[in-house]
Amino acid sequence: MGGRDQNDQDRKRKTGWWRAAPLLGLYRPALVAVAVGLLFSVVGAAAVARWENRVNKIEFENAAETEAIVMQNGMGEYISRLVALRTLFESTNEEISRSEFETFSARLFERHPGMLRIAWLPRVNRKERAEYEAAAITDGVSGYRIKVPQGDAFAAAPQSDEYFPVFYSTQPKTSQVYGMDYASIPERLAVLERARDNDRVAAVRTRLYEPKEGGRLPDVLVAIPVYAKGTSRETVADRRRNLAGFVVGVFDLPLLIQSIRVTTGASPAVSVNVYPPFTGQIVSLEDMLPDFSSAATVPQSMRDVARVLHWSGGLKIGDTDWQVRAMPTAGGALETAYDRAVAVIIVGLLLTLSLSTYLLLASRNSRRLSLANRRVLELAQTDILTGLPNRAFFLARLDELNRRLDDSGAAFSILMLDLDRFKNVNDSLGHGAGDVLLRQVAQRLKSALRATDVLARLGGDEFAIIQESCEDQRACSTELAARIAKLVAQPFLLPGHRVEIGTSIGIAIAPDHGSDQEQLLKKADLALYRSKSAGRNCFTVYDEAMSAELEARNTLEGDLRDAIARCQLEVHYQPFVDATSGARCGFEALVRWRHPSRGLIPPDQFIPLAEETGLIVPLGEFVLRRACADAAGWPSDLMVAVNLSPIQFKEAELFEMICAALADSGLSPDRLEIEITESVLLERGVENHAFMERLKGIGIELALDDFGTGYSSLSYLTAFPFDKIKIDKSFIRNLTHQPRSSAIISSIVTLARGLDMSVTAEGVETAEEFERLRALGVNFAQGYLFGRPQPVDEIELGATIESSQLDAA
Repeated sequence: MGGRDQNDQDRKRKTGWWRAAPLLGLYRPALVAVAVGLLFSVVGAAAVARWENRVNKIEFENAAETEAIVMQNGMGEYISRLVALRTLFESTNEEISRSEFETFSARLFERHPGMLRIAWLPRVNRKERAEYEAAAITDGVSGYRIKVPQGDAFAAAPQSDEYFPVFYSTQPKTSQVYGMDYASIPERLAVLERARDNDRVAAVRTRLYEPKEGGRLPDVLVAIPVYAKGTSRETVADRRRNLAGFVVGVFDLPLLIQSIRVTTGASPAVSVNVYPPFTGQIVSLEDMLPDFSSAATVPQSMRDVARVLHWSGGLKIGDTDWQVRAMPTAGGALETAYDRAVAVIIVGLLLTLSLSTYLLLASRNSRRLSLANRRVLELAQTDILTGLPNRAFFLARLDELNRRLDDSGAAFSILMLDLDRFKNVNDSLGHGAGDVLLRQVAQRLKSALRATDVLARLGGDEFAIIQESCEDQRACSTELAARIAKLVAQPFLLPGHRVEIGTSIGIAIAPDHGSDQEQLLKKADLALYRSKSAGRNCFTVYDEAMSAELEARNTLEGDLRDAIARCQLEVHYQPFVDATSGARCGFEALVRWRHPSRGLIPPDQFIPLAEETGLIVPLGEFVLRRACADAAGWPSDLMVAVNLSPIQFKEAELFEMICAALADSGLSPDRLEIEITESVLLERGVENHAFMERLKGIGIELALDDFGTGYSSLSYLTAFPFDKIKIDKSFIRNLTHQPRSSAIISSIVTLARGLDMSVTAEGVETAEEFERLRALGVNFAQGYLFGRPQPVDEIELGATIESSQLDAA
């Protein structure tokens, strides 16, 4: 390095001497020397001035853009802290108390100047107004009432269908802002409606109704919608219906921006003006003055700024853009100066030295630009959260290895990783905890790899590894996968929590499984899918059978589509009887698929496929309509039970479809029983409860199917309007030789009686089981003892329980 630097210096000295030599000869013919010297001085000064102006402009624009990014990131941090308050309200079913709000807000914005106040604005209807006013007074807000501004004072709010009053606030409880109804202030109501309808942060430039000390300064009001926990917000109608209130923050914009600049060490060479958003109220650029200016010596009005060197950008606060204009600070490092050009003109003999110095500075600036571009490229290929390479880097590296594979044939492996139960952590502890967990997972994965291995985060909870340079690539990749699975399965310590997750891994090996990037990724994904299907927290190496299974699955899916379209499906019926009298009470509708070439296909082979592909919706409609039509021809004392899939519950027109099936068949609603599994109740609880109430309202009975095999939360029995509990056949199978099964069934029967529900036992196959269930108090029984599922034309409606038992035997 030292020798190379010395050669560079010698070369520069020789070049400088060669350029200075002609100037020395100018003194012999004086007039010629003066003329040539002046010519060189003017030309050199002009070149220096032109280059200096250009480089300074580039350097200034880069510095100004950096300052704008820093301000935007700082503003984003403030907004994210307000969003954390929304998470507080949406993460619990219980009401957040005033003290919890004040404590959480104080901690969030501790050491964050610029936040004037934070408030919680609940959605209050006309009937709730008095209740909220009384609650606030009970909390210590004396004389609290919902009010509207009138001039410089407040008056009681007139009667309205909806209010958004300040209920909680970081202001003292004696502040006048308590109770102020934002719905009565047009500009604030507009920002609330934008935030609500778009489900995003909205902002507006506003003034305080309780002025700050020291005079007026521009303030920014930020509104964040809060929705009821567990409710949908997919459409505007959902958001308006499920809105719970707003978290509102008021920023002192100049103080906030100044705080960000001081904290981040803003460059003194760049002066920044921040102007209000463009609105119809702006008369001219001359009248448009900044909300914030970092220096009093720079131009203030936007018209004056436009006349000088400046950089234009934006500062996004919520859904509103403030205008940013940056200028070089007077006398600062980025202000264009022509000292070198003047020196060239005055001292012609120093032309070469001046040019050399300038070229050196230009080279330094070019190098800075090159380093900055390289850094931008690195960021483009890096996952910001974990610091790992991202998908772009991973695919580029994989493409490079594929090209090398054609030349050298060196094998390598791809390991696709997907974290198990990660969604549970995000849903229960919040995305902040999820981010911490992802960083810890990344550190553990890196600790298991060699320096030559490539680890990348593809997105979400998906990671990928490229492993190469192994003698036995298959053995190395399986050994690495086993080590990773064991490592990730160990507990993770998050702030205040201890969580356990796992990872499913799919492995593809090149060139054994292909040499094309798309092929390898597809096969690794197939192996990953097999790992997830096998129970998770394991690894699978791709084999050709997986592709065959995928092809067979696709073929089966196509056949199922055709079967539904051509009505090749059949509905069979299995009876259920009254446990006391033995009389038939009705039949459960069960779908069967009679394939043209494969014969009768069991439901457990095509029902999961139908649910995955969405075909369960037309399939379920077919079964319901057929069952209603068949049952309409039975005696009026026989019911028909139909299962509904969780996928069907997501259909907006499900209720209308059920009503249409009843109307078209003429079947009375009180003869239809809808069976629902516990998985339906885990999502969209509010919507599903309302849907079930509508079914109950028209007379349809509801049964909780497969009770005891899922989550079996007792809260479901009290929260949802079920008429019947169906005990899963796994308990019946062990009834005669396991006392525990009898105890469980007895407990369920006692519980059902207390909730005014009936109990059906499924899977009854022997008379001994039936007698035992009858003794335990079960209301209804169903199983092979009373009859196997049969087509409707083979059902003997007049058959008794004795004949059914004989048939089963």
